Amino acid sequence: MGKSKREIKKELKKEMKGKMKTKLKVKVKKKMKKIKLLFIILSTIAAVIAVCKAVEMLLEKKNKNRPKDSSLEQFFSLFAVTKDRSLVKKITGGVMVSNYFSRQTLDLSGCEFNDGSFIAIKSAAAYLNVIIPDNVNVKFDCIDLFTYVKQEYDTDEFDETRPTVYIALKSAFSSVIITKAEATYAEPEEDCAAEA
Repeated sequence: MGKSKREIKKELKKEMKGKMKTKLKVKVKKKMKKIKLLFIILSTIAAVIAVCKAVEMLLEKKNKNRPKDSSLEQFFSLFAVTKDRSLVKKITGGVMVSNYFSRQTLDLSGCEFNDGSFIAIKSAAAYLNVIIPDNVNVKFDCIDLFTYVKQEYDTDEFDETRPTVYIALKSAFSSVIITKAEATYAEPEEDCAAEA
């Protein structure tokens, strides 16, 4: 005896439901794998950032307890976005710049450098723009790996009356631009009024 149409329809519906459930389970499993992978990646990144921030805090705490060397200026930047810093001071020793996973502009154009002073730069996965005074000679040394380095000053012409600043760069996966400040001379307003 054959099956009735109603029984055949029930069996087909049951079979279709089974296939749909299987397809749905496969799709859900694929989505869950992607979500787990994304979660693992984000967790790893968050852990690395947390460890780096902890190291930065420990270094700052350590440096607070250490007596400060007055001849050495230090700038440290980690995971910082567009930190613009400037310094106006007489530099007798040097300037240490550490820039990691950051974007920073350091304006040293207001500094007065002694002859033989240095600027030591360490950079990794970062952008750094250092502006130096116009009235110095520059000697530059660089060790870099996949780094864009641009020097916007003339190193060929040395003026013996100016102090020489030594710039040492160690950098990887970064962009470092070193420029000389343009000398801008503004006349006092009283002189301008007297000439008119």
